[in-house]
Amino acid sequence: MKIIVIGGSIGGLITGIAMLQQGFDVNIYERAAADMKDRGAGLVIQPEMIDYLIEYGIVPSEVFGVPARQRQILDEQGRPILKYQNDTVFTSWNYLWRHLKDYFPKERYFFGYEVEHISQNAHAVSATFKNGSSVTGDLLIGADGYNSTVRKTFLPHVTPQYAGYVAYRGLIPEKDMTAAEGNFFSDKFSLYPYEQSHILSYMVPGPGGELSKGNRLFNWVWYLNKSAALLNKLLTDNNGNKRRYSVPAGMLNNDAKTALRELADKHLPAILKDRIYQTREPFLQVIFDLAVPKMYEGRIAILGDAAFVVRPHTASGTAKAYRDAVVLSHSLADHDDLGMALGYWNEQQTRYAMAIMNHGKQLALRSNLGIS
Repeated sequence: MKIIVIGGSIGGLITGIAMLQQGFDVNIYERAAADMKDRGAGLVIQPEMIDYLIEYGIVPSEVFGVPARQRQILDEQGRPILKYQNDTVFTSWNYLWRHLKDYFPKERYFFGYEVEHISQNAHAVSATFKNGSSVTGDLLIGADGYNSTVRKTFLPHVTPQYAGYVAYRGLIPEKDMTAAEGNFFSDKFSLYPYEQSHILSYMVPGPGGELSKGNRLFNWVWYLNKSAALLNKLLTDNNGNKRRYSVPAGMLNNDAKTALRELADKHLPAILKDRIYQTREPFLQVIFDLAVPKMYEGRIAILGDAAFVVRPHTASGTAKAYRDAVVLSHSLADHDDLGMALGYWNEQQTRYAMAIMNHGKQLALRSNLGIS
């Protein structure tokens, strides 16, 4: 079976790897012109996915990420008032993407291929790209994110819905903090909850994948409710351009950065307020929900964030893309009929995704996030 994967981010690479492991002929087409960098910050990897990556030698177990062996809850003075064991492993988008990209055959990964048109019939599916190229295969899989071009070909009216709050995020080189500050956060998942919000932090690999103490990055995420009117102002970047779902590092407008620091002065203990001020280029992620009624039509399928976007509190976005890909690869291998394979996979994964979505909404409600 010849498989076309649209999108070469983490979800697309996991899909490509899973399909190769089942013996399928698969190529990945990514619209970016070159290696992707700085796409987001910290990531939580679930144990099931860790086992998969280690089993196939994609990521060596001894250099997988930064463990947080303890969880600490902070009070209004920034003092730990509760500590308990934690077994989460934190990594970064860059770190995971680079390992996946290095593992996938480079001759099967194509940069500079932005989809222009997709068509299918009973026997094949084809994609035409803006660079003038075209490909034909037996199955086309859209792993092209929440603004998926592939999804729009058969579900044009399904769009992300704003959840009523945003996540400010930032990264700080560990070496830029004092030894006392570094020790306070090192090997810990730190959480400061307060009325209608919370901020969390943990260490992730350094820019080049460094894992040693002093060379890592301190990652923080701060959730805040925002009205639609305020969101509209936040999404206007420092060049005056209107963004839709995020404002990357270096593009947050000056008024938004000033307002963020004022909120830190008002709400955060000094140990966290200082981290907000220390962050050179904070960035913004809009929290939204996306759910599709089906994950395929004919010979076209979508997975990961192209189909369902789950709240970040579940720490399951990457794991969901992984499971979508692996379950699909096994279903295709186990069924001779493509329609039966996609039907079985669709039933399994839509049920799984809806359960995670509902769980994420409940977690947000506990913090009064999204409540106006």
